[in-house]
Amino acid sequence: MRITHRLLAAAIAAFTLAPAQAQVRAFPANLQYPNGACSLSPKELSHWFASGSIAKGGLVTFANSVAFPQQNTTCDFYKWAHQMFLWISSPAAGGIVLESPTFFDINFDNSGGHYIPNAAGVVRHSFAVRGTKPQSIQPGGQAGGGDTVLSMNGSLVYFGVHANDVYAWFNTAVSNKAIPATAPFPNTQAGLASVVSYASSQGTSLPDANALGLELKTAWVDAATVPNAADYVTIDATVPNYVKTSSTLWTINKQSPTVAKTLALVGIHIVGAVQGHPEMVWATFEHRNNAPDNSFYFNTLFGSTVQVPYNSTGTWSFMASGGSQSGALVPQMTIDPATGNVVATNGNSIRQNNVYRVNPWGNAPTAASAGNNSQLISLNLDIDVMLGLVGDVRGNYTQVGAVWTSDGSIPSGPTSPALRGSLLLANTTMETYHQVVIPNKSASMGCFGCHSSTTSTGTSHLFPINPLPTK
Repeated sequence: MRITHRLLAAAIAAFTLAPAQAQVRAFPANLQYPNGACSLSPKELSHWFASGSIAKGGLVTFANSVAFPQQNTTCDFYKWAHQMFLWISSPAAGGIVLESPTFFDINFDNSGGHYIPNAAGVVRHSFAVRGTKPQSIQPGGQAGGGDTVLSMNGSLVYFGVHANDVYAWFNTAVSNKAIPATAPFPNTQAGLASVVSYASSQGTSLPDANALGLELKTAWVDAATVPNAADYVTIDATVPNYVKTSSTLWTINKQSPTVAKTLALVGIHIVGAVQGHPEMVWATFEHRNNAPDNSFYFNTLFGSTVQVPYNSTGTWSFMASGGSQSGALVPQMTIDPATGNVVATNGNSIRQNNVYRVNPWGNAPTAASAGNNSQLISLNLDIDVMLGLVGDVRGNYTQVGAVWTSDGSIPSGPTSPALRGSLLLANTTMETYHQVVIPNKSASMGCFGCHSSTTSTGTSHLFPINPLPTK
């Protein structure tokens, strides 16, 4: 389908002026667009597609991280993240690119993490309820604690960890001392060349090398529990098979510890280096039906700053329609790290609890965040409208935000002055109960509250894990 500027403008007008449905994240009609916003033209989006045109289910190419502009803008980082998401979720060989040989699943046991290859034509996924992973990889359940979450329709959220081939071969080269342990994640052509050369010596080519290294975390629910699975990116996987032993305990079935399910994607973290940024860009995406936003601000076409109030009316995966912020975000259950069982928190039962996005667009809900919010809203609006016009399911996912440093420095904590973008970034499916201010800390955690370090590779909780087999 050919999309012109005139058609896009008409679609935006219709999309934003139509009666709002709360379960579709708010894209205000009087957004400051395109002046001062992060706009994406139909021509530019077309260039992201391998075919050169926007098409339903079309393969999107990866963002060239080596060619990332050195003189960059905030918008450049957000566009990089969105192109990567569209690539990773592109249909490929009966599945999606995430399931292709370009990516590895990472599974964990008592000896640590292991790269599990996705062989061509063979999809193997084993997803856990977070909390069954070793403490060194992820403390307890969700980031910052051992809690987990149940959707309004009764599905636990299942988590996957993944990395692409560049990440895996860099890990392997460092583990085998072919690349110095002090080397940062590849973020230059020279750094990448060392990884490509080592992989080649092991008989492996890296056709996606210019994507540089990527690590991902994904969140999924049982596709049988969502209103329309066709509105979601889906995969087939095995997950823990729970017996609802009581209202306060779900145990893993000893006779059949896993069960096959079709899963629907509800959240994804995309983390990767770009040229000059060894600290990596940390981005996150969610399905638009996940949860409502706290109030937030944006800049209007007329130069004023306007507040969008909290509104929970709608059909949400993790919030009752009309649900209040009062009493929300209270963890009802946790994962026993020794057994993997689901256990109710003290005084509670295993049940749903309302969830909302505390820091919409990854920044505090104050007027000071309006500029950053407007950039993200405008980019999401452009992409959602253009993909919606061709009926592409990937248009149902929203970039919540991304965070990086202005100069490529490694942040020492969540309040590092070099941090840029969405400083309080969190995903409602992966940091559900840890979006708020952490006790004894001056700010919410954000990505670099947990991933601060003194080295590039130290920012990753995965690195290093068990290397790939070599000759």
